[in-house]
Amino acid sequence: MDKPLTSDAAPSRATSVNVGGELWLSVGEVAFLGEGRIGLLEQIGERGSITQAAKAAGISYKAAWDAVDAMNNLAPAPVVATATGGRGGGGARLTDEGRRLIAAYRTISAEYRRFLESVNAVLGDPEAGVAMLQRLALRTSARNQFIGQIVSVTARPVDAEVEIAIQGGARVRAGVTNESVDCLGLKPGRHVWALIKAVAVRIEPETSITEPGLNRLCGQVQRITRSDGPAEVVIALEAGITVRGLIEAERLEPLGISEQAPACALFQPASVIVGVSD
Repeated sequence: MDKPLTSDAAPSRATSVNVGGELWLSVGEVAFLGEGRIGLLEQIGERGSITQAAKAAGISYKAAWDAVDAMNNLAPAPVVATATGGRGGGGARLTDEGRRLIAAYRTISAEYRRFLESVNAVLGDPEAGVAMLQRLALRTSARNQFIGQIVSVTARPVDAEVEIAIQGGARVRAGVTNESVDCLGLKPGRHVWALIKAVAVRIEPETSITEPGLNRLCGQVQRITRSDGPAEVVIALEAGITVRGLIEAERLEPLGISEQAPACALFQPASVIVGVSD
């Protein structure tokens, strides 16, 4: 980094050039894991509690749960297993996949750091420090983030329907323009992101009748977060992944939606944002 100018120093064009980088672990074509989440996993492994791990990591309980949900959704297999208990109760443990990812990340990051230090030494700045990755691999306002593989692309006169197989065998249909299909290179076999805002997801009982054309993901309610506005409901699906949506708090009891009860998340294909990594 350039030295700051003082009042008696003249501006100079000479600067130090350093090579920096960010280490990400990826699933297929999608990067999903960085230093922040690895640190949280290590705290969970040490403390056996998401509540205590969140405190140790300096983040909120909700942020820790969001990170765990995202990691379980995007990793090849769940990295954290949780026990029933609610806020302050229950427990959490690392799975074999979680321990494997931590070990892989720490080994690779050490080699990566040495590589950057050697490159910067060659560039004439041996004192250059290497800033480790602090941000997560993907930051988005969409609370539901899945990775999957395109099963089919059905073209229509103006738009197309893209069917995506996500973890656990679930299928998500997305409505995109034909131009997007061409620009993003969407075709069967390609790995993609499927992003859905929680506000676009409706929570209904498992016994409800689904309107034609809607995506429907059903499972068991993992937790409910109430606020002054709508309640957020997180539903655990197969393979340890989750989906979340909103519902008016006053509808929870009449519809029989409670923790550990079955429920479904419904959303329009047009609400699904399809993303690629390149």
